[in-house]
Amino acid sequence: MEKADTYLQRHNASETCTSARDEGTESEVQRENEEKTRECLICLSPFPSAWAGERICRRCKSSARWRSGALG
Repeated sequence: MEKADTYLQRHNASETCTSARDEGTESEVQRENEEKTRECLICLSPFPSAWAGERICRRCKSSARWRSGALG
């Protein structure tokens, strides 16, 4: 019986951790989608970034060097 009790305790504890982690993930997703002023990784100028992965400004992305793949 002792092994079964230990399993149930661990199983219940992992469910608690999972639900707490899920709640945190939801707020992180919302935060990633916020518009924010970021610094361009190429020219270092601040620009309005629409999402967390947007790190290159439009001016740099429109350059011939960026389009040719010379940067990146």
